[in-house]
Formats: sequence, C-alpha cells, structure tokens
Amino acid sequence: MKSIVPYQKLTQQALPKSMQGYVSVTSKGKKSIFSRKSPPKSAKAFHATKTDLKEARSALESTGVQIVAESRLGFAIAGPPQAFEELCDGKVVTVDRLMHAEGGRERYVTHLDIVGDKQPSMLGHGKVKSSKMKIEGLLIERPRLLQSIFPSPIPPFVDQFHLRVPDDIAVGLGAIKAHRNGFMGEGIIVSMVDSGQYAHPFFAAHHYDVLPAKTVVTGTSSTKDPVGHGTGESANIFAIAPETKLQPIRATDENGNLVGAIGGFLLAKQDSPAILTNSWGGDGPYPPTGPPDTYDIAWAAEIIDAVENGIFVVFSASNGGFTIEPQVPGVLAAGGVYMTGDLEMQASNYASGYPSPWFENVIVPDVCGLVGLSPRAQYIMLPVQPGCELDIFESQPSPNDPNDDGTMANDGWALFSGTSAAAPQIAGIAALILSAKPGLSSAQLTEAMTKTAVDIHTGRCHPRFNYPAEIGHDNATGHGLVDASDAVQYALDHF
Repeated sequence: MKSIVPYQKLTQQALPKSMQGYVSVTSKGKKSIFSRKSPPKSAKAFHATKTDLKEARSALESTGVQIVAESRLGFAIAGPPQAFEELCDGKVVTVDRLMHAEGGRERYVTHLDIVGDKQPSMLGHGKVKSSKMKIEGLLIERPRLLQSIFPSPIPPFVDQFHLRVPDDIAVGLGAIKAHRNGFMGEGIIVSMVDSGQYAHPFFAAHHYDVLPAKTVVTGTSSTKDPVGHGTGESANIFAIAPETKLQPIRATDENGNLVGAIGGFLLAKQDSPAILTNSWGGDGPYPPTGPPDTYDIAWAAEIIDAVENGIFVVFSASNGGFTIEPQVPGVLAAGGVYMTGDLEMQASNYASGYPSPWFENVIVPDVCGLVGLSPRAQYIMLPVQPGCELDIFESQPSPNDPNDDGTMANDGWALFSGTSAAAPQIAGIAALILSAKPGLSSAQLTEAMTKTAVDIHTGRCHPRFNYPAEIGHDNATGHGLVDASDAVQYALDHF
C-alpha cells in the first residue's frame, strides 16, 4: 500500500530565536526584481543607489533587524521573528515542505513563511509595510540540504511481501472504524522502555507526538538508538493511535546492550503513564526446574506494583523465550499472528506461547498482534536510525536465512517484527480505548481486547513450545488477534 504524503503542510512548530532573510532594495531602473517572470540576463538594472541602500539600512535596523552582508542589490539580514513581523506587518509561521534530499531520498524540511492579508502567496516572500523604506520585497531564506545521509520519511519498496506503517497495521488490526469515529488516542501517554528513539523524519512527517526521550544508562544519548529497535517498534503505536503521546526511555548502553531495563521500567513507572509497553524480556529453561528465583520474584513485585498503581502494562510474549515478565498477573502478554496478503490468519511460529508453570490460570499470550514468521520475521517495514544494528543486519543474509530484506544498510528502514511489534500495537489499542472511555482499569482494558479478539485456529506457535492454534482460547494465540474498533465499542457498551 503506497503512502500518500502531502508536498507541503502548515505546522505549529516553535519559531527560531533568529531568522535569516534577504531584502531587495529599490532598483535604479525602478523595476522590481520581484516583477520579473524569469531571471535577468544582467543584474545591473537592479542595482540600488548608495542613497537608497543607506535609507534601507536605517529602516531595517530601526525594526531590530541585523545587516549580515551587503550587495549592490540588497542585504542579507537576520533577526528575531518579531522583527520580520514588524517589518512586513504579517505573521511568521512554519511550513513543512517535502524535499528531494541526500542520496535520492525525500524528507520534510521546515520552512518559514510570512502570512497576512497583504502578503504574497509564494512561500517565504514578504511585502514590507511601507514603500518609504526603499525596499522592494523580502525573502526568508529557504533551507538548503547538506550532502549527508538522511533517511526518507517514506518507506522503500522491496520485493518480498510485507506490511507498512501506518496503514497496513491499522487495517490489519481493525483500527480504521475507530479512527473514523474520532478515537485516535488523543492525550494518552504511552511510555516505552527500549533501545532509544531516533528523530526519524517518518514521525515528523506524520505529526506524531514524541516527547523528549530519557535515558537511564550513564554516558548514553537519549536521542540515539544504536540498535534501531525502539525507534522502529514505536511506529506500531502510532499506526493504531496516531494522536497519542510517546514517552521513550532508553535502557541500552553505547553498544546497544539492554543493561538498564529495570531502571527504565522504574523511571517510566515513576511518571505514572496510562500505558507502559515493553518489547523485551529474559530467558530461562523451559520447562523450568523450579519456582521463580529471588531475582524474578523481586522484579515481578515491581511489575505488580505498576499494575496496582493503575498503569496498563504490556509485555511481549517473547520470540521463543521463556521469561517472567509476560506471566505476571495483571500484565497483558502480547503474542503473534501472521496475516497474509489475502488476509488469511495463522499463529506465528516466531512467537512464544505456553501455559504458565508459575502462575495459576495464566496463559502466555493473552492476545496477539501482527508478527512475521520464522526464521527472521521480516514482516513490517519500520523506520530506524541510519546505519544502526538492525538497518545493517536486516539488509544482509544471516546464517539461518540467505535472504535479506531488500533495503540498504544505511537507509534508515528495515523489515522486522516479532512480538516486539505486537506489544506496542496492543499498547496503541489500549490508548484508543482510553481516549473513548477514560478511566478504565487494566482489567477492563484487557477484557475489552480479549472478548473481541478474532479467534485463530490455524498454525502453531514457536517450535520450542509447539502448541497449536485451536478453536477458542488456546496456548498458541491466547484469545486471538486483537480488533481495535471492536475493543473500543465493547468498552463503550460495557463499562
């Protein structure tokens, strides 16, 4: 499904403290350069007199504008937006324009414009308020592009079957009806503990609200994502709940190792978000040789405390792993269902599924999101930091799969999924429900999703557990594939 991205759109970004511009001073020939329909063969006719240059300089400086440089035609200027507004009797606004950028890619670049009743329609062109200033017109500098690698906001097209964000995920999980009814996750904060959050243009292009990332590992940058996992999987949240607010928390070290997961979880819990999604976990022997050890018990207590504090906690079921997190009562465990291009459904053989040996009446997963198949689950095209671990790894053959994902190793896009994708998808559905029905408990959110899930009775979960999907509740897919719109409607009807 091809993304349709507008060429230009008005935004509400904060204005810079200082702007760059250019003014053309009245020409000797009395014909403005702005009246021409094509570039002149010579600039001489548009030179200004020394007297007019002096008068224009004085008028500009009186408005708080600084003269950066001077030519025989005009001035390069700089100053605060207020000075430009005073000069033109207009308002400075931000506009995003899609530009062909580095490496043949496209991305949105923020421009500045002056708008008002008497202002020209051309982007960045302003008309000064008085002809006595000896100024023919004003231009706000348009951004140029440095020739460095930068990812496109638009996913690349590759040969193998895959899903794209946001549209395919929204359709596959039944979110479109909820969106049309006005439920978009507005105002709901979702915290995500992961590998970091790179400012990929994909998020800006779609106007997604990503709060400044936090980090719990000393010496790491909150704006970097050396793995790409957190950046990519977070796109699943916005595919379902485009108006939610994402609070990313980086818990990886400089090498991308997830060494601060508990610290990240506690930091997220401290902020009391509505939803806390986690696409990670440990691994141990299955079946276990005994009860949970002291580490798991203490860690489970922190998770239970988050649930008791009113936070809806989601953990991925794992991709063949056996771990304490998705088993904790009150947590929603996210498993995997694979959807074909013909909308046929089966249990993902990449996702874990099993009855908990530690907690009575707990089956992992509770419900499922969209997840690819073994061996690599290359299924959803997701935005990542260019040149990160996943960008490189997925673009190359692996020991268990000779096929790559069809992308480049530094293009900022990669095909991957896993139950790491299912967890944020389900977090997004929880945000939709809460935007429609605020104040619901974790138990009510879980009920809305489990009662409306699409039953899956084909396929098996990961071979380590090898449970079949069956009619009704099963060990492979739990209650089945979540349906966002039906879950929202259930909450409206029952709570």
